[in-house]
Amino acid sequence: MKNIHDEISRCIIKLLMEEPFFAHLLSGVVRNTSTSIPTAAVGINNNNITLFINQNFFLNDLKSISNRVAVIKHETLHLMFKHLFRMDIQKHDLKLFNYAADLVVNQFIGNWDLPENAVTLSTFPDLSLKSDQTLNWYYHKLLNLKNEIKTSSDLNSVSAPQSADALDKLGGLTSHSNHSLWGVSLDEDEFNNTVHSESIQSELDRMIVQARDRTPLKDHGSIPGKINDMIDAIIEKRKPKMDWRRALRLFSTSSRRTKIVHTMKRVSKRYGTRPGIKIKRFQKMAVAIDTSGSVDDKQLSLFFSEIHGMWRQGAEVEIIECDAAIQRHYPYRGKFPKFVKGRGGTVFDPVFKFLKDNRKMQFDGCIYFTDGHASEPTIKPPCHVFWLITPDGNIGSHLKYGRAIKLQ
Repeated sequence: MKNIHDEISRCIIKLLMEEPFFAHLLSGVVRNTSTSIPTAAVGINNNNITLFINQNFFLNDLKSISNRVAVIKHETLHLMFKHLFRMDIQKHDLKLFNYAADLVVNQFIGNWDLPENAVTLSTFPDLSLKSDQTLNWYYHKLLNLKNEIKTSSDLNSVSAPQSADALDKLGGLTSHSNHSLWGVSLDEDEFNNTVHSESIQSELDRMIVQARDRTPLKDHGSIPGKINDMIDAIIEKRKPKMDWRRALRLFSTSSRRTKIVHTMKRVSKRYGTRPGIKIKRFQKMAVAIDTSGSVDDKQLSLFFSEIHGMWRQGAEVEIIECDAAIQRHYPYRGKFPKFVKGRGGTVFDPVFKFLKDNRKMQFDGCIYFTDGHASEPTIKPPCHVFWLITPDGNIGSHLKYGRAIKLQ
């Protein structure tokens, strides 16, 4: 019996020799051999992007190394196209979504041998499926066929009888890839789901760009043109449309305090004796979150991504959730909240009154995340303010006591 981990490594090395981009992308993916998945799959496990492989399927059902490499590349392509984030289990016909996703990625398998019964364009020979189309295009072609079948008494009477027969025989399963870990269901925890998905997708974008950076220039030709275009689009998306991040960083830096402390680890430059001195920098920031009904969950997820970045740089961050009144405040500990309180109107004064009433907390600055749709504040805060406005927000002279920058 072959060792499953050795065999997966052997396949990835084979992929590295032929198509290094996909192998480099897999290097950042956690591997999990599990009997809970009948074949192979990609999904999120403990906040990690994970490749799941069933040992019996991989070693026994897949007869050749070419089959195994094809399956691994197939799963990597699902990551590349972000299919696991695009399925909405409340909106899509899940079986058809699975087939459409496989129709997309299996066009990029190349010379590797897919297992028998893999869903490809030839599976639906009379459906007039064009190559190089989007997942939604294939999905709606299959959905139209399914709807036509429902209204027909005989499969032979539909416009594409061979494809109708193939769709009927598939029975909802694909022969080598499991998609049960895909999809979102936005329920009472909708905000936290949105923030979590944005965070994971951002990490996947980083992995994709890094994979191409690690691919030698001589091997860039092995990356399909469409995938190269997708990577270029990711890089472009990650570029700031305006330099608001630099402005926020400058504000954060200028708000830091310093103090001189004595330490036995250093020798005094003046006297040559111990203790010496060092300069210690510290910072405490108030971050006000506009939780009014006019700020949607996607914008809030963007806010919290920036908060997390400041916290990772060492700042103490006090979150203040406020709409027309302060709903709650708490120190940020590196985890996004499961919900935010508010959804009323927007008033700026309650936050500034809180800062004045709590001077002993010694905030070095206040960053106010808001859409800007509120009256001019009448209370002057005891610290500098940086207004960070949503892309469709309102920047004007009513945003007093500091600089206002719009996210783009």
